[in-house]
Amino acid sequence: MKIFVVGGSGNGKSAYAEKIAASIGGKMIYVATMPIYTDDDWKVVERHHKLRAGRGFETLERPKRLENIPVNNETALLECMSTHVANMMFGDGFEELKKNKETDWEEEIWKEVKPFFNRSGSTIIVSAESAKDGYEYDPETNEYRLILAHINNKLAEEADVFVEVVCGIPLIHKGSLDFMKE
Repeated sequence: MKIFVVGGSGNGKSAYAEKIAASIGGKMIYVATMPIYTDDDWKVVERHHKLRAGRGFETLERPKRLENIPVNNETALLECMSTHVANMMFGDGFEELKKNKETDWEEEIWKEVKPFFNRSGSTIIVSAESAKDGYEYDPETNEYRLILAHINNKLAEEADVFVEVVCGIPLIHKGSLDFMKE
């Protein structure tokens, strides 16, 4: 099953995605995409690990490529697509793509994400919204926001279940989560 969860910052999308994973059961893998550059970053990662402690997740830190993710019917939760898109466009590890001014970022990101989303086992991808907020941004940020919106649209289209979390309330736009335990 492919599940896509989207929402604004602080709306509870990650907690809801974890609840979905726990309801599916079995072995659970948490794919964390946050890059770690500073001691403060490590503190955030440690805090996230503590928050998930005892919930049955094996955490894989993947701030660059989505590689070496088990495919033996585990439930994998990727947190989060908006960070992964930023990592690819602006972070370390994708220099060969950045050198080429003609890089089609949307195509490259989709090539990276699609095999993960289509792996065996259940896959849950969390992402932030990238809607227009009335602010003017620099061209690179605008490009990032547009690409993220297109990737989110593709994920919603390919997903069996598409959920938007608004103010902590999950709104199921596509599919069903009837299997979830309350």
